[in-house]
Amino acid sequence: MRGVDPEAAYRTMKTLTSVWEVASERMLGVVARRLARGVTEPGWAESKSREVLLVRAELQAVVARYLADGMEAEAQAALDAAYGIGERVAEQLGEVAATTNPDRVTALVTRFVGQLQGTVVPVIRAHEDVYQRAIQDSESLMATGTIVRREAVAQAVADLVQAGEERFVDRSGRRWHLDAYVRMAGRTAAAQSAVEGQLDGLVARGRDLVVISDSPRECRKCQPWEGKLLSITGGTAIGSEVDGHRVAGTVEEAREGGLWHPNCTHRADVFTPGFTRVPVARENPEGYREQQRLRKYERELRDLKRGLSAVEELGDTQVGRAYRREIRAHTARLAAYAEATGQLRRRERERPVG
Repeated sequence: MRGVDPEAAYRTMKTLTSVWEVASERMLGVVARRLARGVTEPGWAESKSREVLLVRAELQAVVARYLADGMEAEAQAALDAAYGIGERVAEQLGEVAATTNPDRVTALVTRFVGQLQGTVVPVIRAHEDVYQRAIQDSESLMATGTIVRREAVAQAVADLVQAGEERFVDRSGRRWHLDAYVRMAGRTAAAQSAVEGQLDGLVARGRDLVVISDSPRECRKCQPWEGKLLSITGGTAIGSEVDGHRVAGTVEEAREGGLWHPNCTHRADVFTPGFTRVPVARENPEGYREQQRLRKYERELRDLKRGLSAVEELGDTQVGRAYRREIRAHTARLAAYAEATGQLRRRERERPVG
């Protein structure tokens, strides 16, 4: 019996993560609109420099409007639903059992909410920095005497967005756009909750063994576990043979070894002696590389659209027209690549707000 598809569980989080994606877009808009006001008036730079606290207040207002109330309850509901998806997979065995394990879901909720709350201060600070840097950089461009202020500000904003200066740094030191980080965290939490629901359901029905599916897009972290027989509880001796197949380890060991990392696509299929066919693991490093390159093209396209949205606040500019040309070219390149490689094109991943 096929295990729960981790990717399918993400739909339970879409409403919640979409709110954060909108907030991410609004924050860059706050910066761009504030820079655009009075851009043709004398003393623009001095005036904008005095408005830093106003920009901070507007950014905080975005956070308060979109992210403040009800987040924990919404996360709880979403991950409860994901857990239920996993439970329903176990229910296909046809045996009645009580499987709900609220402690597991609560722990995932706490971690997810903590991840998102931890982004608020650094992401506000990053957008403040973009605002201040744009003032300074546009003044430097103006000093050349070859560009009008509107174009100078648009170019400064574009350069900063292109460099990812509005990204924040997470605890591991990695730089993230808020929307990408939220998608990753939401997808991971939902997948983990769904898998937990399935595994708890299997244990409640007296099942202890699962076999990890073969994924066409495995990475080095999870590839060693493909086609391996695992004990959910550790109750089945490691190294023992069941129906001619060796028990390679526990689910917890596999998880600690990298299985079900963010965006992992592997299932834990139910193992029934005499019925389950254990898949032969087939390495496909090229498929993984192709997928990662497509993700790179998607990120680049999102960055271009994010930059265009910001510079459009300054009206019709050469920078904006250049963005549109580049977006058309990049979209065509991405589409051609997806068709040539057979990789699934997900258009929602090509937009800053999905």
